[in-house]
Amino acid sequence: MVLELLKKAEILTERDNAGRAVTFNNLACYYRRQGKLHASLKYLQRALKIESKLEHVDNPADTFLNTCAVLSQLGRHRDALAKAQQALILLQEELSNMIGPMADGNEPPKADRIAVLSIAYHNVGVEYEFLKQFDLCLQQYRKGVEVSERFLGPDHSITITLRNSCIAARRAIVAKDPHAQMKMLSNKTKSRTGRSTRKEYATGTRGRPMETLLSPRPEDGDSQAAEEKEHF
Repeated sequence: MVLELLKKAEILTERDNAGRAVTFNNLACYYRRQGKLHASLKYLQRALKIESKLEHVDNPADTFLNTCAVLSQLGRHRDALAKAQQALILLQEELSNMIGPMADGNEPPKADRIAVLSIAYHNVGVEYEFLKQFDLCLQQYRKGVEVSERFLGPDHSITITLRNSCIAARRAIVAKDPHAQMKMLSNKTKSRTGRSTRKEYATGTRGRPMETLLSPRPEDGDSQAAEEKEHF
């Protein structure tokens, strides 16, 4: 039923490029949930191609993060890292007037976009962890937690998810390299000093399935690249 509706939407948006890009994103999410990662990637690449030609795109970073997550599951971690970094640049530009040194204070950040920014930092961290660049990976994990805690609050579901990932990554890295523990202690930042004074923003989410944007950590799931066989 879901696939039928999405295929109908694909036909109906033949002359609506913006709507077609959204439909391709939705098809990609559907195929990813079905475990058909190559099909998912195909639709994401088509969505990115359309969006690159549009003058205005709503939330373009989301397509890059979706693509990052699929590439990561396929074991293409350098490509996934590039997509996550592109998403991060887009989100920093999008939110520059709301957070960061250029913030004018006139417009509060939207919770759903802050959540996506936090996820972008997380995904960059995931890919650095896969690539065994552990210092960089922990920096990005911590940044995601700090942004989420500051603007969404310490008890927001995204904050909890990202904090747990950061803790799990530290433990995994120390298990692989006991000498890393001393380095982490010397570089440790006070991740809780920026806890939210703006917790009300957390209620602004619009029910977006944020989990689809998250790249799984190395211990969260194995790459399916070698085993996947698809027919579509």
